[in-house]
Amino acid sequence: MKYKGFILVASLVVLSACRTTVKTVENDLDELVAEDFGYVLIGLDTNKDLFRITLNGPSDYSLSSANLDHSTNYILTKVKAGSYEVSRLYTTKHTSFSFDDELNFKFSVKPNTISYVGHFEIVTRGYFGFASFLQLDNRSSEAYVYMSENFPNILEKRAIRYGGPGEDDFLEYVISEVAP
Repeated sequence: MKYKGFILVASLVVLSACRTTVKTVENDLDELVAEDFGYVLIGLDTNKDLFRITLNGPSDYSLSSANLDHSTNYILTKVKAGSYEVSRLYTTKHTSFSFDDELNFKFSVKPNTISYVGHFEIVTRGYFGFASFLQLDNRSSEAYVYMSENFPNILEKRAIRYGGPGEDDFLEYVISEVAP
């Protein structure tokens, strides 16, 4: 009986160690070398601090406020290509939101491309923050401007596409109009 608790704790430690903490792209250097990886671009619009976002998919990742470009509130990083879902978003170490709307918080990352998945909009009201509104907004035009101003070399070498919920051909249209 007393070994059950030990096994449970050991299992949780092993499982939590399997989540990869990502390194954010900071310089405009295209560093994709593996064929099964792509860039993921996430925007964040919130009146709460971000502690951590956990992503589940072909590989599990943990994004934190350290990954944010604080001047713009974007995260650009490399991940293994495939379908992902946001499992939890933490505003503090002990306060988190889980997502029940399966369609709204799933996205895909294509190999060798930049996949913009949307802006997480989180608005918390009330002194203790008991009322929160969460959604994933598509702001493709803002994402394209961010990439063209901050990562023009990567944008020149990699196609950018919308990978969030729903369909959006805006980025493909812009690329076809801008390309020579």
